[in-house]
Amino acid sequence: MAIVVEHEKRKREILAKAMELFCRDGYEDVTFKKIADACGITRTTLYIYFRSKHEVFNFSIKQLTSDLEVNFLKIIKDPAITAEACLRRITSEAIDACVSNKSLFEILVPYLNGLYKAGENVYDRVKRRTIRITHLLSMIIIRGQKNGEFRKFSVKAANDLLFGLIVESIFKMAVLHDIEVSAVKASLNLAIDGLLAKRPEN
Repeated sequence: MAIVVEHEKRKREILAKAMELFCRDGYEDVTFKKIADACGITRTTLYIYFRSKHEVFNFSIKQLTSDLEVNFLKIIKDPAITAEACLRRITSEAIDACVSNKSLFEILVPYLNGLYKAGENVYDRVKRRTIRITHLLSMIIIRGQKNGEFRKFSVKAANDLLFGLIVESIFKMAVLHDIEVSAVKASLNLAIDGLLAKRPEN
């Protein structure tokens, strides 16, 4: 068990160093050897953890989405939190996570553009990485509809709206280098307001 823990710890250390390089030099200029050198290990040792710089970068994305999923599941599984509060909290924390990982998204945009030019299906790649998060959003919306907190509407449309606002904030941050966190959160809360069932007047 200790070996597994040490292996995961080393993996995270490599990812952290690699991300520093990607952010400083850009994805294209980072080599597998540069990553190994920055970590103070040989390329042979680095191959134990990753097969290529492409895999290192992909694992960074996977780690971010996995961490978000774990955090979101904790919120969703708390029976004391209403569907409305859950949705507001998760969308807010998603924006905070985007801001915290701003450098990663700045690299991700040209990286995905490079894949597109190489003939890769970028949409499917992104969808694979985000499908579980969008599924969690759908779970909350369905729960809110079942308990009467949310109106009856297309779950997919609501999911697309909320997720679209999050993606827009990533675009503004990574491409335009500008994001007003409070404004994005206000837009998300306004969208959630529109999902709420009409409450009886006192």
